[in-house]
Order: sequence, then structure tokens, then C-alpha cells
Amino acid sequence: MITSLGRTFAVDGVELAWDRFGGAGAVPLLLCHGFSGSSHDFAMQIEPLSQRRDVVVLDHRGHGASTNVGAPDRYSIQRLAADLIELIDAEVGGPVDLLGHSMGGAISIEVTIARPDLVRSLILMDTSGWSFRPDDPSMAALMEGFIGSYDPAGGLPDMTAMDGPETALIAATMPDDWQRLKEQRSASFDPWAMKALGTELFTSVVERGRLAAIGCPVTVIVGEHDHPFVGQADELAASVADGNVVVIEGAYHSPQLTHADAWSAAVEAHLTR
Repeated sequence: MITSLGRTFAVDGVELAWDRFGGAGAVPLLLCHGFSGSSHDFAMQIEPLSQRRDVVVLDHRGHGASTNVGAPDRYSIQRLAADLIELIDAEVGGPVDLLGHSMGGAISIEVTIARPDLVRSLILMDTSGWSFRPDDPSMAALMEGFIGSYDPAGGLPDMTAMDGPETALIAATMPDDWQRLKEQRSASFDPWAMKALGTELFTSVVERGRLAAIGCPVTVIVGEHDHPFVGQADELAASVADGNVVVIEGAYHSPQLTHADAWSAAVEAHLTR
């Protein structure tokens, strides 16, 4: 298990924690984590993946070991996408195979549209190309009300009320040391990032016609029980020039944690398309 990142990259006044593993010399696979997460979400998968290719991971600003800026106007999907573009240009070198999980999918879409020369192929994992709002209107209203009233000056909220069936699956599947580190990484999430990015993700809808500009091969990976994303998966794949869908049976939002073998098989199948 990878427990820390050994490199930093300065961009727009912040330090991004990142690292590169492997050394096989093939096109790198860049893993782009989601909202409130970190590169630790892939800690168990980096070493197996890096047996065949270089694997690049980072912590977005406000997440993990990267800088917390403490200001809502310094966080947006576009800003995080710009950070990633600068990292690839300056340190990684393109093109890369880019995997975006949840919010990381939204970031990866923006990177691919803005700089198609940097992305050889794209994996969109448990994410949306237009809306993260829950399907259930009452749940959507609850989410909007929470993020609208949340005051980041008071620190991070207790999110255990949002625990669902996947929480127990992760607890049963992942080793204790991974779970302890996950708690530490989660506690470092910038409350101002939670407010700004949460508002953008959960209260807005993005124009989906822009997805037609994505011409590289795309695989949409989604957990069978991950709503609203499983319901969007077919349309997301159909919205790009060359898309297909893999649904992981029994999985929710983070199949790399709870259904690692099926997830790894889907990733390898994409990379050898």
C-alpha cells in the first residue's frame, strides 16, 4: 500500500502533493480522485497497476496533503482542471491515460476538452458529465439545503449521517491501516473547498453538448448501485465519440475499494482496447 506522496508541484500559489510510480516507460495512467477524497483512495491499486505502466497520482488543492487555501473563490472545477493541466505539462508529460473518479471525472472532462493533446484515453468512473444532483427530489433538496446553509468557518461537519451500505462494505474489505489513514486524509479536507466545490457540484447542471468534443476512447465505469451515476452511464458513453460502459455488479460509488478485482479488470480492458 502506498502511504504517502513524495513530490510537490507549485501552481497558482499552492503546493500540490503528487507522485509517479512504476518506470515501465509506457503511457502513464493518471488517477484523479473525487470530492473530499485524496490519492489515498487508490493506495491499494497503485502498485499492481504500476507493474505494467507508470501511475501518476495527486491530491487536488484543498485535499489530502496539498495546500488548503481557505477561500471559496480559489476553488472550482475549472481551477482544479487548470492545476492538473499545468502538472501534466510541467512534470508528467502528455499524453496520459486519465481516470477521473466522481468529481475527478468532472475535472478530467474539462482537461480533455481544453487540452485533447494531453489525453490519449479517458476513464470516467462513478461520475457525471452534467449533474451530480441526486435523482430523488427530496434527497436533492436535502443536499442543496445542507450545502447552502453550511458555514465553513465552523470546520468540517460530521458526515457520518450520510453513511450508506457502501460504508459497511469498505469497512469489511479494506485493511485497518488503510482505514486509519483514510480518516487522517479526510480530516485534512479544507472546509472552504467543501463549500465551494460542493455548491458547484450539487446545485448546478452543466451543458452536456460539450461532451461531443471528446474524441478519444472513453470507458464509463460505474457501480451497479451508484445513483444517480448508474442511470446516467449509457447516455454519458453515448455523448462522446467512442464510449462504452462497464457496470460493476454489487458495487456502489468506490468499486476500486469494494470490488477491486472487477474494477482492475475493467481498467485493464480499457487500457488494452
